[in-house]
Amino acid sequence: MPRLFLAILLVLAGSHLSANGDSWQKILKNKKGTVKFYWYPNNVIIGNSLDIIDGIEHDLALSFASYLESMYGVELELQWIETKSFEEVMELVRVGEGGTFGASSLSITPQRQQSFNFTEPYMADIAVLVSSADIPVALSEYQLSKVLEGKTAVSIRNTTLIEALNRLKDNLGVDFNIEYATNSGNILDQIDGKGNSFGYVDIANFLVAVDNNVNVKRQFFFPVKLEGLAMIFPKNSDWIKPVNDYFNSARFLEDRARIITKYLGENASEIINRISKSAEIGPLEEIVLSNREKEAQYERLLEAAQRDKDADKLSIILIAIIVVIAVVLMLVYALYRVKSKNTSQLLEQQRLVEETNNQLRNLNEEKNNLIQVLAHDLRAPLSTLSGGADMLKAKENLSEEGEKILGFMHQSSEKMQGLINKILDVDAIETGKHNLKIEEFDILEVIRQSVHENQQRADDKSIALEMDEASSLTVKADKVYTLQVIDNLISNAIKYSNESSRVVISTEPRSEMVQISVKDQGPGLSEDDKKRIFRKYQRLSARPTKGELSIGLGLSIVKLFTERMGGKVSFDTELRSGTTFHIQLPKA
Repeated sequence: MPRLFLAILLVLAGSHLSANGDSWQKILKNKKGTVKFYWYPNNVIIGNSLDIIDGIEHDLALSFASYLESMYGVELELQWIETKSFEEVMELVRVGEGGTFGASSLSITPQRQQSFNFTEPYMADIAVLVSSADIPVALSEYQLSKVLEGKTAVSIRNTTLIEALNRLKDNLGVDFNIEYATNSGNILDQIDGKGNSFGYVDIANFLVAVDNNVNVKRQFFFPVKLEGLAMIFPKNSDWIKPVNDYFNSARFLEDRARIITKYLGENASEIINRISKSAEIGPLEEIVLSNREKEAQYERLLEAAQRDKDADKLSIILIAIIVVIAVVLMLVYALYRVKSKNTSQLLEQQRLVEETNNQLRNLNEEKNNLIQVLAHDLRAPLSTLSGGADMLKAKENLSEEGEKILGFMHQSSEKMQGLINKILDVDAIETGKHNLKIEEFDILEVIRQSVHENQQRADDKSIALEMDEASSLTVKADKVYTLQVIDNLISNAIKYSNESSRVVISTEPRSEMVQISVKDQGPGLSEDDKKRIFRKYQRLSARPTKGELSIGLGLSIVKLFTERMGGKVSFDTELRSGTTFHIQLPKA
């Protein structure tokens, strides 16, 4: 019905008000024309103040027009038409033609890409979960489910923010009510004013709220990061070339940095730029956000101290009151213990059980976070060690013994770097933080690359790497994941094979799949090995034949990555007669 209603309105408007901007070909021919931007106010992204439209997207549109005027010698008139909702913006652009754009901080999603063309993203699309001041900050997902149960969520209809809330409800298994706001700024206002409420809000509006002392808290779990925020234009528009010319230019990068800094400030701009470079909001990005929040809190404390010269006296009075209250509570508690000893013991036992469960959950989460932080922090010194060894080896006139030592340093740092990458890969894929990039490619190219990278290891053990050069087979998968899967299988085959043996890599089509097989002449797998082979950190009965290092992550990565890409993993083995691993990937 909404689409039909809008279509009727456009027909009734007729020649009085065209819903479309001019085509690019018409503008090039006449050297002038009209571009129409449909928009809906969303706080800092685009807003309306004193009848003057301003905001990040508005300024970007002005820069876009200025760029086209200077490059093509055309004169453009920008018309801004305010709508009543995000849905109306998208519907008007969907049925539009020519120079018709939508500017409402729209998230790039696969579903929307089927209906619209998107410009390159002008800002990272990150949403964080915030709550009112009366809801405590949860220290675990379990605690988060408890504090959100029965509360009221605030969101915007038909947006990625409401989609994130629905995923949160499914992930935590909680039930809560949902109320609707008109834009991101109103979400924060309603959460701040209502109490016992929460919701997702984009990172830009959240950082502005932090600077403006809006009394909301950020919850640390389930942040959402999408491809980016961008403007939209019709699928049938002939504006693709001028749009790409500007949004892929160095001018756009300069304009974007200047405009975002203008509206969000230097600190917010740096934070968004820092987080946008990672695939997820991990421990290091969490530190950046937390530091900004702490800085804002500290600034508010300084302002409060300047306004109130008696802050020290007030602190002493408050401490005294707290001490008195604590003493009273201790006396009440002591009396309660005397009168209800048996009941207290039962309650205490129950409390200890619940506390132990919470501690176990927290320890598990802390373990995962610690692994990520340590792995990230170890990368830099390892790279420095490896690079330093290479520089000394290249510049200094070293003895043969010195070169051996430097070679050992380089080899050791490379091994450690590989182990760190494996740990991070497994953690990322299990927590859903890795983003797949599915594409079509020739599987033989990936196999050749992996064979080339493993050739030296094979030569060191006089192992023949044989590749069955079948006809070209195209798969539909993530190229980076596929390379790592095949690399793990080949390096494992070399690691557990005896010297002067063979490792054979072959491919063959299988119905709707392509099968890649890696066959070795190693010791094979025992019955116990078969049960544990794809688990993390498993040490099997077989041992590397030349003392190579193994932490038991390679095959778990093979299984995780292959299944994530819609494939299958299997193996054939015979004790003391070798093992053949098979992976099947979707055929293009």
